[in-house]
Amino acid sequence: MIDAREFVRADSERLIEEWGRIALIPAPEGGEGVRATLIAELASASGAPDVQLDAVGNVVTVIEGDDPDGEHLTFLATMDDLGTVAAHRAVSDVLRRDGDRLVGPATETTSSDASALSILRFVLAGPKPWRRMTIAWVLGEETGLTGVRALVDERGADLGSVIDLMGGVGTVSWNAIGFAGLEIDFTAEPRHTLYGGISEVPDAIARFIAALDADPFPPHGPPFDADPLTARRINGIHAGTVFNHSPAIGTVGVDLRCTDAALLTEIEVATRAAAEAAAAAAGVQVRFRDGERQPAITLAGGREHRLVRALATAIRDVGRDPILRAWSSSNVNVVYAAGLEGVVHDGTHRGNGRGTPEEWTDIPGVLDGVAADCRMLQLLAADPLA
Repeated sequence: MIDAREFVRADSERLIEEWGRIALIPAPEGGEGVRATLIAELASASGAPDVQLDAVGNVVTVIEGDDPDGEHLTFLATMDDLGTVAAHRAVSDVLRRDGDRLVGPATETTSSDASALSILRFVLAGPKPWRRMTIAWVLGEETGLTGVRALVDERGADLGSVIDLMGGVGTVSWNAIGFAGLEIDFTAEPRHTLYGGISEVPDAIARFIAALDADPFPPHGPPFDADPLTARRINGIHAGTVFNHSPAIGTVGVDLRCTDAALLTEIEVATRAAAEAAAAAAGVQVRFRDGERQPAITLAGGREHRLVRALATAIRDVGRDPILRAWSSSNVNVVYAAGLEGVVHDGTHRGNGRGTPEEWTDIPGVLDGVAADCRMLQLLAADPLA
């Protein structure tokens, strides 16, 4: 059996060199093609069989294992950048090593791409005690999970158990946090300031915000290690365009999130009721529109699930302390919605400055993360039903 940490030490310079090459290519929504082509070339150079660019632009390779009765496993890495990150990379050639840091725009996201390439080489170098391994670099993680949706639609159950790589080491995440976004419109007849009285629409908005702040439900969310995790926050307010008239309409955007589907529904019902009460008190009309929506899905077994326990053990085996977090908002949400099992490996302290010209990512954390992912494979193979 290959020692995972020794393998990563031997592979580290190649990993960092490939990581830098990938990070130098901006990959905004709809512009991931050049980065995808490079990743496909690097995967082929690493020995990956039949590397494909699928219909939407994901890079996919499938490695057959040695156990015809074994399980199917999949690693996912994210190819695309946030728009702000891609914009900085498009006008910058900054990429340098500064001690333990790789500095430059896009280094955080692309750490997952380089990690997956190193895991690919680990998989090809040793025994393959599983039925099939899929490694996919997917686009659209930052912009609607479009890449993983296409991958799941095409391959479904063949993906098996999924490990979503975010780059770095330390945080083990599961469950898909649900979204129940609301756009709330308060409406009234506009009136000139000289007619006096209160401007009804802003009054309704103020009453609504005050009601949410007074609610014992934590409006800004509890600590991230809560289970279930719940969060409610007003992220958008707009009312009025004319200096001397009360507005005819005002809109409040509310971001509701929870890992428990029933509790998410309860929170949404309470939020709508608060808006209706505020509208009645202010003498205005109210209507609701759905904002961002995503179902909340729980991983059966939670922290006792074999993927969660295997990854947490693997992180300890490489000398790090795992942080268990019962929520995620990433590619794994689509995996869960398809009825598959999955877990997310994220860097607890991956870096800083994301979306700035001086973004940086912790190199030792990325290397330890790869070692932990490789060790996780060994633990799953040794006891697949654990």
